[in-house]
Amino acid sequence: MAENWRVAMTALCNQFLTMHRAVSEVASLGPTETLIFLTISVANVQRLMRERAIPAQMCGTEPLPREWVVPISRNAIASATGLPRETVRRQVAKMIARGLLVDDPRGGVTPQPDIITSGGFEPILEGLMTEFARTMEVLCRTGAISIRHD
Repeated sequence: MAENWRVAMTALCNQFLTMHRAVSEVASLGPTETLIFLTISVANVQRLMRERAIPAQMCGTEPLPREWVVPISRNAIASATGLPRETVRRQVAKMIARGLLVDDPRGGVTPQPDIITSGGFEPILEGLMTEFARTMEVLCRTGAISIRHD
């Protein structure tokens, strides 16, 4: 990686910026809100992503059964993002008021159950995956990473 640092960092940063722009535009979120929203979204599917084989019915855009959704506390969001807890608390409250997030009865917050479709994220998913594939292609082509077939 050391000899490909510039290529790798440029490709990964470009991937992040593309994703950030797409998500923030769809949900009309500022940079801090986008960071918080993405942190919550990733945390909420962590149980599913640990599965060896993800059930087909959970791979698409249908809402996950609530028992598969893992709520995240505001303190955990602050720790994961490096944002002050009060900033996280205020931003989460705003996103709950806007209907993007819900307080989970188990504690913590989650996105609305059908956020992918109701939030308008479905149309951007293909573009984000295409950009991810381009990023991987660049990283492979330049030798920053290689794919092993074990």
